[in-house]
Amino acid sequence: MGYKKLVQLLLLVVVLVLIGFLFKKADAYTSTDEYCNSCHVHDHSHSSWMESIHYSNCDGEVVSCVACHLPPKGQGYYFEKLKAGIHDLYAYHFKDSSSYNWQQKSLPEYARHHTFETSCIKCHPKLFPADLSENGEIAHWHYQQNNDVLHCVDCHLNIGHGPTVKASRNYQILQADSSVDTTYVASAIIEDFKDFTETIPESDVAFDMIAVNGGDTSVGVSDKKVEMRLSPFFIGRIEVSWDEYVLFLRETESEGRTEQSLDGISGATPPWGNPDQGWGMGQRPAITMTHHAATVYCRWLSVRTGKKYRLPTEAEWAFAAQLAYKDLNDLSEYVSDVEASTVEPDDVKADALGLKHLFGNVKEFCADTYTEVGYQPVDSILWNPIISSEGKNHVLKGGSFKSPPDNFRSDFRESTQHDKWMKTDPQIPKSIWWYSDCNDVGFRIVLSYPQTL
Repeated sequence: MGYKKLVQLLLLVVVLVLIGFLFKKADAYTSTDEYCNSCHVHDHSHSSWMESIHYSNCDGEVVSCVACHLPPKGQGYYFEKLKAGIHDLYAYHFKDSSSYNWQQKSLPEYARHHTFETSCIKCHPKLFPADLSENGEIAHWHYQQNNDVLHCVDCHLNIGHGPTVKASRNYQILQADSSVDTTYVASAIIEDFKDFTETIPESDVAFDMIAVNGGDTSVGVSDKKVEMRLSPFFIGRIEVSWDEYVLFLRETESEGRTEQSLDGISGATPPWGNPDQGWGMGQRPAITMTHHAATVYCRWLSVRTGKKYRLPTEAEWAFAAQLAYKDLNDLSEYVSDVEASTVEPDDVKADALGLKHLFGNVKEFCADTYTEVGYQPVDSILWNPIISSEGKNHVLKGGSFKSPPDNFRSDFRESTQHDKWMKTDPQIPKSIWWYSDCNDVGFRIVLSYPQTL
């Protein structure tokens, strides 16, 4: 080999080594938490990360941003890093970070897209460590059997950002507030067909019912619509709130026992985790209960008030919506613009009937079993709300905070997704009371008029 070629080869080696050195230094520099936060437009991500067990733990080990938000090296690391870098730089220079709905992007369906399961498994290769709790063993066994549809963040959503809450039965929701005095001694008496306020005896819980005159309507799908005449009925002014639903839980909660409680009604077992998703309770709509749980609530409420409360039929719900919005072209005042959580009733204006959140907030259960074509009407007078709906799908109306505006129509209908909404529930058998993977479904109650014996 000539001297000139040897020099060229040495220069090439030096250049390659220098490029490799610079590339390694650049990779290390752009992998630091300080660098990530220098251009990341989500300011809250840093402070919430510092609250998490990935930052503060007994081992003193700090888990960096790239450890979760990039795959391990050799598994697409550099490609994903380049893609994320281009995306973040573009957002930093050309987008307004205040316009982003960060709460929405923190929901599991979004978190799945920017947290790599391969990275979770790299750091936690043992699914069954010696110190794993019994609840953890059940959950991890369920994950092992269904890892084709489950993601670690489905159960460990706050593990990297925010205080970590271990999955366990939430008995706190059942604890009565000792500072609240019993207010009502009797339920409301219906003397004529007009709006009234229902009161639950021996509690401080009350809610408004709105009178809806009956009439002719049609309901169904395309050419399968059914013409019918509806009798008068009352419908809840708002969706059943946490104030109302928690009273039901406290009085009927069974803690997994098989015996029945109030007047033969066996209530729900305590939920896992936080059923209100951390958004708050009070007058916000109760969520995450199953259709079966909603029907049992109706029976409990009927026993407590001496009336016959039930879920609305699809025809009743649609008829109320047609009356409430027939002269309204702009729904903006009647539908919340929050796209990441439920809101309280006072956040929107009442519609023409006096109802709130008939559209948006949460999708609402109807009594009808969902069918793809045609319509199978449920007799709105016959009252049998205790029939188990486990494994069946039912009609949903009204859309939720996740729904596009096109869904806010009286004729729009959806179906519950029972199996899909139970995918992370590790229990065998799965709960008949709580959906583990649905946070935007609730219900509104109705009452026939006149009441039949």
